[in-house]
Amino acid sequence: MLTLLVPVCWGVLRRHVPGAVVGTSAGLTVAAFYDWSDDATGLFMVGVTLVLLGSLAATSTVAAALRIRGRSGPA
Repeated sequence: MLTLLVPVCWGVLRRHVPGAVVGTSAGLTVAAFYDWSDDATGLFMVGVTLVLLGSLAATSTVAAALRIRGRSGPA
């Protein structure tokens, strides 16, 4: 997740917030699904769902923090 901090920040600072948040979360979710889909128990979907929710929460938090910080800069 830390490796994706730079692209998320870049996208947010260029005012592409939905793309930065959804694109990053979708990419991580697809990668987790592809990697874990050979699990015979079917519990990999629990992990994939948690990756989706966690990455959405993390990228949304970073995006919100950057947007708030950008607005409260010096006048």
